[in-house]
Amino acid sequence: MNYCSALTARPFRGKRQLGSQCNPICIAPKRLLILIALVGATSFPANWFGIEVKGGEISETSNGTDHGTATWKQAVDSWVPSWLAKAPALPPPKGQVIRVANADDLLAAVDRIEPGGTILLADGHYRVPHVIVLEGKTDVAIRSASGDPSNTVLSGKGWDRGNGGDDILHIGHCNGVTIADLTFADCRSYGIKVEAEKGPKNVHIYNCRFRDIGVRAIKGSASQDPNLRAVKGSVRYCVFENTRIPPADWLFGGDYISAIDMMALEDWTFADNAFRNIRGRNGGGRAAIFIWVRSRDIVVERNLILDCDRGVAFGNPGQSTANLPGERIVHVVDGVIRNNFISGGHDCGIELWYAQRIKVQHNSIWRPEQNWRRGIRIGTGTAQADIVNNLVHGDILAEGGEAQLKSNLVGRLEGYFAAPSRGDLALTSDASRAIHQGVRLPEVEEDIRRRPRSEHPDLGAWESEARPR
Repeated sequence: MNYCSALTARPFRGKRQLGSQCNPICIAPKRLLILIALVGATSFPANWFGIEVKGGEISETSNGTDHGTATWKQAVDSWVPSWLAKAPALPPPKGQVIRVANADDLLAAVDRIEPGGTILLADGHYRVPHVIVLEGKTDVAIRSASGDPSNTVLSGKGWDRGNGGDDILHIGHCNGVTIADLTFADCRSYGIKVEAEKGPKNVHIYNCRFRDIGVRAIKGSASQDPNLRAVKGSVRYCVFENTRIPPADWLFGGDYISAIDMMALEDWTFADNAFRNIRGRNGGGRAAIFIWVRSRDIVVERNLILDCDRGVAFGNPGQSTANLPGERIVHVVDGVIRNNFISGGHDCGIELWYAQRIKVQHNSIWRPEQNWRRGIRIGTGTAQADIVNNLVHGDILAEGGEAQLKSNLVGRLEGYFAAPSRGDLALTSDASRAIHQGVRLPEVEEDIRRRPRSEHPDLGAWESEARPR
């Protein structure tokens, strides 16, 4: 049973105007971020704990080792803010229901599931001996019975498995797949792989958690056939976190890592998710949300991205092996990036490369001193982009692309945000040059909390309680 529906981007109805950036604010700098150098260790502690910094070291703040315990949930709750939208409970399953309690039963259930059926997993830790493959399925779901992802964990062979590959779930030629209320943890390569080269439709990943996935928590692969895409899908209410950093002998010197890296998508939404510590060995990890290669109609909204090397990337400076020789590179067409908090990270907040008809609206971005100017990068091949009502502690850089800018505030915005080092980019009372300074966008009626925007909206993702003067 397919329980989730994807959103589509609403068109920009306002008149396109060539705008200009606001002048940078010059305020005596205050150090609101502490840059932490990870010295000597090749990884964080293996278990998912809350962490604290003591003398430049990352240390555990709680005890426990079982991924299926309350410790897991407490660790997530310690950094995901209470205001971030929580997943509504899914309705009870209809049709065939197969209940399983161990990995062998789960693999057998995948073979037996009928159209419209649901596999319900009991609480526990499922150490998957080999990849789970969904192929030729229609309107099926794999869910935890409890509805709490912290209680039901699917794990691979481990982060340190080596170069042989280690995936947990593949979704091939299917129409209607819901993966919900589960945790995917400790595998070397992919947590979930969506194979666009097989033309899947209506794939929805809902209220899941991803921890310590060595390459991609969610990977979307593609072929060179331009007619094959993964059509209609979503990733909603999910949490992505790594407690480890790849070693130098992994691909690209340990920088080949991302949370979501998907190609050849059509009509997909990524909303209400949280990401933390998706980082490469040298600060060159791919974006937390990285969409490219012949993708269209993409919405990225209301996400919290904290201390990831890159925040959101539509496109890539280069091409993929999925691109045909001599193909004109267009990575994303008709995309929206709006109402996101993006704080910290080595490389950049938002980047656009070979992206066309993109709307970047009402995002709040806090850049650390490292690559401070890289708030929003408008890269080569980008055209017809509207960048409006963004609030950037950093800058907006044109790097070979073209965009229309309007009502963006950039510069050193110390004091504007509640706690940027924790990813809290709520506006403070000092943010006077951001409050009620935006232009009204009919397609952005709410903020990151889904609270209504005023007739004179605030810049960035957060709408304050202050009234217009």
